[in-house]
Amino acid sequence: MHRRKFLKNTALALSGVSCLPYFNTLAASNRQKVKITDVKCIRTKINFRVSPLVKIETDAGIVGIGECHHDENGLGAKDVVLNVCKPILMGQDPLDLEYLVFKMSTRTSYYGGNHGMATHAITGVEIALWDIIGKITEQPVHKILGGGSHVDQVRAYVSSGPQDMLDKSSCAEFAERMQNGGWTAAKVGIIRDQRWNELNNRRISNVEVDRNAEGYANLREAVGWDFDIAVHCHWEFDFDSALRLARAVEPIRPWWMEDPLPIAYNEQWVKLTEQSPVPILCGENLYGRHDFRPFIVNQGVNMIEIDVSMAGGLLEAKKIADLAETYYIPVATHNVAGPIATIASANLAASVREFLGHEVFMSTDQNREGKGVNGDPDVLGYDQEMVKDGHIQLSNRPGLGIDLNEDLVKSYLVEGEDWWD
Repeated sequence: MHRRKFLKNTALALSGVSCLPYFNTLAASNRQKVKITDVKCIRTKINFRVSPLVKIETDAGIVGIGECHHDENGLGAKDVVLNVCKPILMGQDPLDLEYLVFKMSTRTSYYGGNHGMATHAITGVEIALWDIIGKITEQPVHKILGGGSHVDQVRAYVSSGPQDMLDKSSCAEFAERMQNGGWTAAKVGIIRDQRWNELNNRRISNVEVDRNAEGYANLREAVGWDFDIAVHCHWEFDFDSALRLARAVEPIRPWWMEDPLPIAYNEQWVKLTEQSPVPILCGENLYGRHDFRPFIVNQGVNMIEIDVSMAGGLLEAKKIADLAETYYIPVATHNVAGPIATIASANLAASVREFLGHEVFMSTDQNREGKGVNGDPDVLGYDQEMVKDGHIQLSNRPGLGIDLNEDLVKSYLVEGEDWWD
């Protein structure tokens, strides 16, 4: 009798072990016991842009923290979180993440066709739900998203460059700064007579082409061949201008040339990718797998770049990465958000086998002094350095590994913003 009971219990235990990659099984003991009781949102400026933070509370005392992609002042995302997402989430099981995201996306579809601020808001909520799921299952997000991590730290690249690429001493100074910080890659903006956000036309002159050839050659000489350089365009050019620029920077063997053509897909992307002597990448302005699909299936790029906080969240980003892998296209991440979304994005990156690099910024005083990236890292309450030797460090604590320093976050509230209590 005891033997039969033992065998029965063993069989039940083994059946659960076989499904470990699925968080529903991991959380079986807690399933149906945790319900969402409140959803809150505040606007902060931890980074150089406004970051709406999301807090989801449950009846089990488990709290999830997320961060929305920015809009101009954060009011759009906050409005959607509190007035659209919250009524859908109240009383729901946070483990039903994909169902809840579907409900929120359907409800907001007429706010922009699952693009723009509505998706920014849903993404902040989705990140907070993953934080809760990790805590319920007692697993870090990077261990359960996609069935496990490929790495325990994520290679980063800095969005930065010399003050003047045409000045060799400026390039040498930049190279020294990169070496001292342990960085192994950077995305460096092109030299242009027009600012990318104030374009008058999509043509590049021969003079500008030659200046970029000279400037990137100076940079390559300064950093050496072991350092990866991405050529940063901002969807600025027509086909002819993009191809001439690609040929001009070919000698430095760039990691990739980013967003050379306007955002939307058309056949010119395929034509450029086929004729370009350097790898072509896009993705930072794309929302969801449907935006990425034509670039991937038609081989319109060599690589893609997913902005997790814009593309629809961690699960959607994983689906995009899986589609890209099917076509042997590697993945990078675009990231202009604050520290919380940066850590969430890095958790996604760790689950992508063919991963290239994760974008970071050193635009605040703390970051320029070598402390963290994308804003004040102390808000995270992290259990280790946020960045070490050019890599984002992943925590093995449950969820995102964040223990939000709320007292410090209060000091970054947007003027006039009330605390979420």
